[in-house]
Amino acid sequence: MEKSSLSLLTLLALTACDPVTPEIGTGFDLQRFSSCDAMNDHLTDSFVRNMSSLSGGMLSEDSAVLPEAGSSGENSPSDYSTTNVQEANVDEPDMVKTDGNYVYVLENGTLSIVKSWPAEQAEVVGQVDIGVHSEKMFLFEDRIALYSSDWTMDEGGYGRTQTIVQLIDITNRSEPSVISKKALDGDFISARMIDSDVYTVLSNRVELPAEVYEDVWDVWYDEEGYWDWRAPIANQLLFKSRLERQLRPLIADAMRDRPSSEILPSVTHEDGTREPLVSCTDVLHGSDISEPQITTVVHMDMDSGDIKMSGEATSVMAGSTTVYASSNNLYVAQSSNAWWDGISEIERVTNIHRFSLNGANTDYAGSGQVDGYMHNQFSMSEYKGMLRVSTTYSDWWWGTSTDDNRSGNNVFVLDIEQSQMSQIGAITGLAPGEQIYATRFQGERAFMVTFVQVDPLFTIDLSQPTAPVAKGELKIPGYSSYLHPIGDDHILGVGVDGDWDGRISGVAVSLFDVSDFSDPQQQDKLTMECDSTWSEALWDHHAILVHNDTVALPVYGWSWDTDSEYTSGLLVASINTNSGLTQTGFVDHSPLVEAVYCPDEKDCTESFVPQMRRSLMIEDYLFSISDLGIMVSPMDDPEATIAEVPLF
Repeated sequence: MEKSSLSLLTLLALTACDPVTPEIGTGFDLQRFSSCDAMNDHLTDSFVRNMSSLSGGMLSEDSAVLPEAGSSGENSPSDYSTTNVQEANVDEPDMVKTDGNYVYVLENGTLSIVKSWPAEQAEVVGQVDIGVHSEKMFLFEDRIALYSSDWTMDEGGYGRTQTIVQLIDITNRSEPSVISKKALDGDFISARMIDSDVYTVLSNRVELPAEVYEDVWDVWYDEEGYWDWRAPIANQLLFKSRLERQLRPLIADAMRDRPSSEILPSVTHEDGTREPLVSCTDVLHGSDISEPQITTVVHMDMDSGDIKMSGEATSVMAGSTTVYASSNNLYVAQSSNAWWDGISEIERVTNIHRFSLNGANTDYAGSGQVDGYMHNQFSMSEYKGMLRVSTTYSDWWWGTSTDDNRSGNNVFVLDIEQSQMSQIGAITGLAPGEQIYATRFQGERAFMVTFVQVDPLFTIDLSQPTAPVAKGELKIPGYSSYLHPIGDDHILGVGVDGDWDGRISGVAVSLFDVSDFSDPQQQDKLTMECDSTWSEALWDHHAILVHNDTVALPVYGWSWDTDSEYTSGLLVASINTNSGLTQTGFVDHSPLVEAVYCPDEKDCTESFVPQMRRSLMIEDYLFSISDLGIMVSPMDDPEATIAEVPLF
């Protein structure tokens, strides 16, 4: 996880020294603010601490200015792939959805509806100009909910990032229409859909007036108080203390004049009216100071298109998050490594907060803490009343420390049956000096990939939750950034190839045999042959198709031997747990360039290379999707085209 996406929910306790090794901790509870004054006091403390941070904190020049379904019938396909998600029955938003009969694509500010069955007759039947760039949507029966971002100024002159939610009626696929549009305050973090219930997680940054930032700059760069990082620590701490004394009255006055309506996240309706999503006393907080940000979970029912209002959303005084959801709970995780004062040792922890999901009732249910930092959503997994978590215990800048025995990778087991999510088991210190690149939990087992020079694949036995055990380890060049179970005895890895010195080469797909859990083996590997390749699939698992015995992913690369020729296409391979991986094709969308740019043989842009994005399967046909359109191929011959569907 990158530093910019990691934030604090409750204050990381800045201590003089770290524990010798990661220790098993306890859970804790959040409380609601007693009043708007209490919330403002908390925010004042947060701003004072943050703005006196010797690492710069929030102090920047910019901060002063910017703040699945459809028609069915006897001719409908019976087998089709859906979005590649972490948990069954918990959908995740993406730029492509399908119900088998139609494919829905968000590209270039347009929602396109493509009749996909019969495959040979695929064609665009309807489009909606949504007016903004968007790549995230949900499909439920005859409705689509799509997300986009905007930025606006409120009445107080404060900039607000907004997440725009548009609900589109697709009952008539040839005439889709927007039936509802609402603007929710905050950056879009993530969302999940369970049945018709959509849970959206937003992060709303609290801003101060521009003149306050100007005053803070004046205090910071006062000739007598300019911080010198070369000064002794004692002098730096004295400077920090003096800063806090000077900043507090400036910030307290500004916060005292702020009405809660300018602080709390709101929803803006189509008629321009604004309504708060929560009240001050709805906002949860920890016992310590937190970041001046509010994370909110908002519910929407796709059956009605109603976004729940005040008292029915759930907010936490927190920054941006990592989100994971099971069928019953949503987990929001914040890491401490975004908050550092430049002097003290940082407490390298992640706080995890659980919210129970039951339709519109999204209730706070408890919190826990683990040592280290998470990599992504796959670092969490709920199983039989427990939450399993993988972390890397590393330096605050997401490097790794090898100067003591504190660095390493861990798996923690938390009991979620109580409001305080206490750790009941852990295995720590795996692969010191390396960091996690991929984790996948499967029942009572876990698979973890770490990397610095070579890729150790660890197999971890979780059958005894109080005593997890690392059973096996496989070291190979390169690394996998995504792991996908193939039955009980095999794991598919998507990542990059490399050599034993740690040099990275092309995009690779690996098949691991884990039938002997204590001795995992790389059964086969398929590497994209090109001088330099990469893939969206390395950081977004939605770009990966794994269906039946097929894996497909977009690959981009350069060939230096041919005047730096750029290529983009879909790598398609068959998976056989006996014989391994076999490349069956590489789908190129260059024919769509002519169809889109020069249908009349005019102004053809021959140098344009379509960017491959997604793929899906419907019965025995492969649908490859680029930023120009869709091409349909037989699964047994992916490079043969039976239909071309330009989207523009």
